[in-house]
Amino acid sequence: MPEDNGGHFSRHIDLPPAVDLSFRGLSGRGGQKIRPIADRLEHAANLRHSLTQALVAGDARRERIPSGEAAEETLLAITSAPGYPLAVPKLDSSGCRLVAMSSLPGNAHSEVALVSVGDSGAEKLRGRIAAYAQVPGGEQPEDSIPAEADLIANVDEIALASVRHLWSGGDELPAGERWWQLWLERAADRDEEPVEVLRRLGPLAGLTLSEHTLSFARRTVVHVHGAPAQLSDLVGTNALPVEVRPAPLVEVFAEATWALQEDLADDLAGRTVPAQRDDAPIVTVLDTGVLAQHPLLKHSLVRSLTLRTDGRAGDEHGHGTKMAGLALYGDLSEPLSHNLEVHLRHRIESMRILELDGDQVSKPDFGAVMAEAVARTEIEDPATPRAYSMSVTARTYEPSPMAGQPTAWSTAVDALAYGHDVAVSDGGDVSLLTPPEPGPRRLFFISAGNVRDPYVQNYLDRCDLMPVEDPAQSWNALTVGAYTRLAHVPTQNSDYAGWSPLAPDGELSPFSRTGVVLSSRWPNKPDIVMEGGNLLFQKMPNGELDTGAAESHGVLTTTRASFAPVQATHATSPATAQAARLAALVMDRYPHLKPETIRGLLVHCAEWTPAMWSHFTAAGAFGIKGNKQMLGALLRRYGWGVPTEERLLNSAAHDLTLIAQEEFRPMRVTNRQPKLSLMQVHDLPWPVEQLQALGDERLRMRVTLSYFVEPWVGGQGWRDRFVYPSHELRFELPRPGEDPVDFQRRVSHDAAADELGRPAGTRRGKPRADSGWLLGQGQRQRGSLSSDLWEGTASELAERGHIAVYPAGGWWHRQKATDRAEMPVTYALLVTIRTSNTETDLLTPIRSEIAARVPVSVPIEL
Repeated sequence: MPEDNGGHFSRHIDLPPAVDLSFRGLSGRGGQKIRPIADRLEHAANLRHSLTQALVAGDARRERIPSGEAAEETLLAITSAPGYPLAVPKLDSSGCRLVAMSSLPGNAHSEVALVSVGDSGAEKLRGRIAAYAQVPGGEQPEDSIPAEADLIANVDEIALASVRHLWSGGDELPAGERWWQLWLERAADRDEEPVEVLRRLGPLAGLTLSEHTLSFARRTVVHVHGAPAQLSDLVGTNALPVEVRPAPLVEVFAEATWALQEDLADDLAGRTVPAQRDDAPIVTVLDTGVLAQHPLLKHSLVRSLTLRTDGRAGDEHGHGTKMAGLALYGDLSEPLSHNLEVHLRHRIESMRILELDGDQVSKPDFGAVMAEAVARTEIEDPATPRAYSMSVTARTYEPSPMAGQPTAWSTAVDALAYGHDVAVSDGGDVSLLTPPEPGPRRLFFISAGNVRDPYVQNYLDRCDLMPVEDPAQSWNALTVGAYTRLAHVPTQNSDYAGWSPLAPDGELSPFSRTGVVLSSRWPNKPDIVMEGGNLLFQKMPNGELDTGAAESHGVLTTTRASFAPVQATHATSPATAQAARLAALVMDRYPHLKPETIRGLLVHCAEWTPAMWSHFTAAGAFGIKGNKQMLGALLRRYGWGVPTEERLLNSAAHDLTLIAQEEFRPMRVTNRQPKLSLMQVHDLPWPVEQLQALGDERLRMRVTLSYFVEPWVGGQGWRDRFVYPSHELRFELPRPGEDPVDFQRRVSHDAAADELGRPAGTRRGKPRADSGWLLGQGQRQRGSLSSDLWEGTASELAERGHIAVYPAGGWWHRQKATDRAEMPVTYALLVTIRTSNTETDLLTPIRSEIAARVPVSVPIEL
């Protein structure tokens, strides 16, 4: 590790505190699209008739339900016309209680709102329909909008909710018996939890229930086995099912085998110096267990735990031991190649969450398994900083239109990362509690998932079509894909002589899934890529490829095999464990950094390889006519590239990183309504005179904003990214010629516009361009981690001396969550400036500028 004694390397720099600024909201209504109706009276009459029929059918269904088990209210499905969204907030205040949103199978352009309606609510809805049908007296302008049109005109159908409406698996509701994932509505005003009703009614309907459940504040997730007709018996009962999903399959990836000489491992064990501190950071490997007595692991293995298996914590499959070695050492090829001492700065622990044989098993309650595993590790050692590494995902074979949507598993990851507490009952049911304020944040690393055989020569196209697997779409986790530098030609005496590497040097690994096909509503995934090995191939006479995962083209790690202490492994699993190791190294060097900051730093310090960058160049990177859509797609293939240990832990005189960790309260309550009201502005410590003296010298600036969101699990609008996260944050910098006052006014306008659902970056109806950015607002602002690259001259950078961080919509605001209105939000802001001229010293003048400033926080009303 380089020292901080004035040499080439230095620690990263802390930014001075930010200044709080208020902004004023904008008046006026959002521009909701309203469907034109030729005959308003006929449309209203049809809706009144379908509402009456649905309520009558609901009464008839209620009579068929066992006495005392029927819900008092009727669950209706209100479907929009294709391309015309429902006025969800108004619907929710029209006597209908919105419980979930979905879309019909095969018709993603029509929304379906599931609403619970009692007698008074039904009358209110009839009144709205009648108001829409009423013809006002007097002459009306041609463009006048009828009363209630924003609610009624876009409604195409009102029907009694069925299992078909509850299904959110993307395709048509499958037939036959299978495992299903049921989302039950939790009701605080009921004497009995819906899951208890399900446990009573399920067997009567012929359903088999899973052993454990996972509960959030507003939903309980339980898995049942049966046929769709049996699920139908539950609709309309006090079990309150509001969503039906497919139960995922979980797999452990089969790995190749490669034996090395045992004495090499013994030599490395003798040269290894374990972490000396009792509070050294820990990487927690959630996998198949670990071989606790492995000579390369036993000195650093804090504990080996097991969960929901037969009680043994060993690793009979081997996958967990491989991940543990990578989480501790990284690729063993490097320490095995020399005879120097290896000083470790962190430790590992193992939590076995998979069956001993490691085969593909049905684990429909993996969100609960993961939450319980986290609780167990924290009971054992609550204070030590740790990074959780999980290389287990739900198996998928074909792209699904539901890819990227939050699931029980990914929502559990987000809730745990945000700081929700875990409670485990004596029976093993798991609840994620929502305290008034969240507990300590948690840092999760999750593999993107693997592309599987058959492989093709133009493998990048296939990788682009294979979306990341559940729970890699998590908003708060760091998702890791795989790339490879292992593109050498096999030697003539190897088993693969004459074969060729499938991926070129520095390209995406053929195993790696991507986020290219994910909807723009969901976060950019993966976040980074790490070494995952390569495939070798030869063409068969029929033109197909014969492929092999050779030892020579994999990542070397520990193994549980009795005949070999080390083996090679491939794909996104080893990539994930290596990324978690880097996080532990950051925790050791910068113990004051929070989990969201460490996540942001790994992304911020990642870089694309030349092979990756060639694609960005072809798409017009930094050019005036750059293809932003293509650039965004490349980001969702490669993430932000590969982080290296050296750059992650150090700054240099010509390449330095500034870090801010801030907390502020972006909302206030006005007339009992939460309003977005506050932003923060960072005054960047640029040495203006030195930058202006550099003139036209080209510089790059990197800005990353990282924060964790509280997930919404009410089901309302999971198709709408402004509802699942509690809040969203944006960053903005001054534009050319924009003074500080104009900059603050523009950002205030953008923040208020975002609150109303209008595009940011517009004033007086005209968009304001901001040149120099690689991605721009539209591509970078997806999810809870935003990053972008700016390129320009030193004199241009001197004019960009501020960064504003402002809030955008989320469920805290949209659901009028007054209990969250005073909730502080935390974020990390990272800024790097770099010049290609290694002789340019930017570090010293920036340190001097920071030392000369006295931070003063002054509220400014715009």
